[in-house]
Amino acid sequence: MKQYGMERASLCEDATGIMTDAPDAEDKDSNPCTEYIRESCPLICTNLRLKLSDHLLLGGEHNKKISPEFNSPIRSRNRITADDKTRMVLADPKFGMFSLFKYHLRRGYKNQELKKSNKIYCSHIFSLAFALPILIFVSQWMLYLALMTHEVRTFDGDVCPNRRPLEDKLMMCAIGMLYFVRSFYLWDNLTTRIDLQKMNRVDNVAAILDTFQEFMFVLMVYGANLWIVFVEDEMRDMILNSVAMEFLMQLDNEFEELYFENLPGAAEDIYDTVFVTYEENRQLIQKRRIESRFFRCFSCTLMVPYKLLVVGIFCFPAFCFFVMIAGPICK
Repeated sequence: MKQYGMERASLCEDATGIMTDAPDAEDKDSNPCTEYIRESCPLICTNLRLKLSDHLLLGGEHNKKISPEFNSPIRSRNRITADDKTRMVLADPKFGMFSLFKYHLRRGYKNQELKKSNKIYCSHIFSLAFALPILIFVSQWMLYLALMTHEVRTFDGDVCPNRRPLEDKLMMCAIGMLYFVRSFYLWDNLTTRIDLQKMNRVDNVAAILDTFQEFMFVLMVYGANLWIVFVEDEMRDMILNSVAMEFLMQLDNEFEELYFENLPGAAEDIYDTVFVTYEENRQLIQKRRIESRFFRCFSCTLMVPYKLLVVGIFCFPAFCFFVMIAGPICK
């Protein structure tokens, strides 16, 4: 119907007999921005639904066609290099401090990579002897709790004092604006970091804990930073405490990067012997649920918190937008 109306009104002849373009009433009413939003909203809702139905970032959304206009899932057959394997191990959110320590308990204690390179790395030896990855995890939460406890203890209880100078209000608005922009990439991390040919096995408790740690801790740090900037009175304290929180967020990732930089063969070994494909992972989960009552109960217990985490990340841009507007007014 629309096409017929456009063809009928596309041309008209004026009094001189010259063919001229005629304005189309429907084209006037149509707005490209409105059309773009109308087409994008169903895709966003589909993306949220697929993530909520997935099992702890298993990657099921990448193995089905999201929309009829989209291409079918691509299966890459390119040769995987050693650098690619290291990159995939570092990118997988299901492989963190708990999975790295588990690797030491299962394979790393044999020191095969040290023997291949004919070198001694203390980070490799003492990662098992003193549980260095677990210490990183504990230190992250201890420092986070210490900073937040200090902020709560020194908070005067006035939620909307509205007495800070203009520069503090500008700082509050700028930080809220920055996190509003970054919040969309936080959601996209759920997509980009699971689009891997092989991934860590999720039929174990370590992978589940690493998944929660990777995304929940980042979300909590972002929220804590917004709170710190709002309640602090000194500009210097706002900046220093925010930088401290950002530093906490990167501790585990920096440990992994330094570890695999010194011992890249370990990342290759993890990719070849520990990581599996999506289909293998799905079968392993089903098998583990049947064989282990503990894993079945543990997985079901964390299913609701996982869905709440996904919804929290999805709604975080709206929270940042609210802080960006209300924060400077109330500060």
